[in-house]
Amino acid sequence: MADIKLPELLAPAGSLQALEAAVAAGADAVYFGTKNFNARASADNFGAEEIVSAIKRLKTLGVKSNITMNTQLYEGELFDALHDAELVLNAGADAIITADLGLASLIKKYFPEAELHASTQVCGENTENAKILKSLGFSRMVAAREITLPSLRKLCESSPIETEIFVHGALCVSHSGACLMSSVIGGRSGNRGECAQPCRLPYKCRGCEYPLSLKDLALASHIEDILPLGVASLKVEGRLKSPEYVYGVISVYRKLLDEGRNATKDEMEYLASLFSRSGFTNGYFEEKISRSMLGVRTQENKSASRTAQVDVKYGKKLPVKMYARLFAGEPIKLSGTVLRSGETFFAEVLGSVAEEARTSPVSADRVRENLLKLGTTIFEAETGDVTVEAGENVMIPMSAVNAVRRELCERLTALLDGKKEEKHPIYNRDKFPLVRSDKKSAYFVYASSLTQKALAYFDDIFVPPDEYIVGGLRNYENVGVALQPVAFDTELPTVREKLQKCVSLGCKKALITNLWQVDMAKNLGMKLYGDMRLNVWNPYSAAIYEKLGFKSVIISPELSASKASRLGAGIARGIIAYGKIPVMTLEKCAIRDMNALTVPREKCTFCDGKKFSYLKDRTDTVFPVAREAGHRNVIFNSVPIYMLDKERAGLFSHFVFTDEKPFEVDAIIECAREKSAPRGKFKRI
Repeated sequence: MADIKLPELLAPAGSLQALEAAVAAGADAVYFGTKNFNARASADNFGAEEIVSAIKRLKTLGVKSNITMNTQLYEGELFDALHDAELVLNAGADAIITADLGLASLIKKYFPEAELHASTQVCGENTENAKILKSLGFSRMVAAREITLPSLRKLCESSPIETEIFVHGALCVSHSGACLMSSVIGGRSGNRGECAQPCRLPYKCRGCEYPLSLKDLALASHIEDILPLGVASLKVEGRLKSPEYVYGVISVYRKLLDEGRNATKDEMEYLASLFSRSGFTNGYFEEKISRSMLGVRTQENKSASRTAQVDVKYGKKLPVKMYARLFAGEPIKLSGTVLRSGETFFAEVLGSVAEEARTSPVSADRVRENLLKLGTTIFEAETGDVTVEAGENVMIPMSAVNAVRRELCERLTALLDGKKEEKHPIYNRDKFPLVRSDKKSAYFVYASSLTQKALAYFDDIFVPPDEYIVGGLRNYENVGVALQPVAFDTELPTVREKLQKCVSLGCKKALITNLWQVDMAKNLGMKLYGDMRLNVWNPYSAAIYEKLGFKSVIISPELSASKASRLGAGIARGIIAYGKIPVMTLEKCAIRDMNALTVPREKCTFCDGKKFSYLKDRTDTVFPVAREAGHRNVIFNSVPIYMLDKERAGLFSHFVFTDEKPFEVDAIIECAREKSAPRGKFKRI
């Protein structure tokens, strides 16, 4: 593997101590965030002065800084976030990691040279995602944590931008960016960095008590598989973890990368002692998705972490070689050379004029001793790194030696820092129209719930492609397909084939649930409609979909109806007027675990009957669970959003029908016509 270019090792830092530990352990880059606008709101994070200082320090040391601004943003927050972007970019940040497409568009508008990385919250799963993201100004995509080795290989072969993958740390059971459970049941949004982790709680199931809690990821045993792929960056999760954890984990991966090998059994046990949940899992990567992936933080795990031995070091210094010339009648000359990442930096300074010694001449050893006092600078030197050429009878005050040492360090630091001209643009807030629409649209999980009344009432109806193909819907021009939200590169041919089949049957409309579907649907001549899963929170993100040719977009249900009504866009905007919204999209089949199924996954036909399973939490709240394409699952909220009795100020109404019987669908339509008040449990937005 000598010819393989090593990927960047990217470390987390939720505090200044963790950042210093990451650098000392050998990280090539560190990702961290400001106090606001990042997906780890409960981490210490960095104030304005701290983050500028941290970025400059990393830049001088040759370590990259990737700044996390990866939450969804309200319109009123966008320009504060833009000012934060200005702050970190002027400080020398190497990249900004963002999930909000609106913020990304503003950063590229005012800082076109800025490097943007698409957060895993963007749901980047395949090459088609990467193509769209490149067109939006991104240079790197953080792949979904659920990606398999074959899919990762295809992505790296064909992606027009860099690919970053997670190799170690916590796994969300839901695809990132597609989890609303914490938001809808507790008001703490994962898309805002406030996740309360309901997936880690117990549920009342026949099969297991913790069907949503996954073990942590650890791909240390797959380094030899990963290196030939051309992955740009290996990312370790853990901005909420201690400096000891960061140092320990990064140290292991640094060694594995440098030696081009997989972890040994002892190294895996050491990693587990730092932090694990019943051990580790590589189930997604290895395509071995099973109940063995489940795990919780046990007392044994906690005890192992308390006793784990981590000889943590902090910070990093750059070796400097110095040469001093000291002769009577000449100014003292001091030069220094620093080698950083294969690049040489050289500086030379002149100081006070040395004199002929009248009594005790200064020795070369004394000068060397003072030059070695590098203190709090970023430089270090051993005795053998400092050469002093001195006359036999020369005298100079040590204060003059100290002065040239300080000046040399300052000049070398300035060279290493590579300062560039700062940009302070004047920001202009765009004005967006409010396109009014009184249309009504609906999504049905199963076409069997679709009634004649619904077919007559809704302007646009969407069902999954499989349901369209077998549902006898070709005669209804208002019926389109809702594409599956997740697909890896290895699945795209099948998805495309199904979509082509729907088009051949007369389908002309597509409800787009992810960026990768845009060109696929466009190339088949379909009209594009934006689903709630696109996470539209502000008019700038809505404008992205307008430019991509969408007819309409459904605003995120995490926004209140009043905020949604004020969100401008040049296309029709809609809100969820009724329905149990999807709160999790699972790669792992929880239905099998909930129902204690033991038949091999590839032979499982449990969901072929198009029935719902039900997940009950410790408060006896029940969440419907449906099968998604393949053996994925979608968990829906326990109660429906109900806004049928409210005025919607120019927003079109979108309905989500999950486990409603046909007569219940018709009853909801009547409630909508009459603007009836809700009955039973419901949720407002």
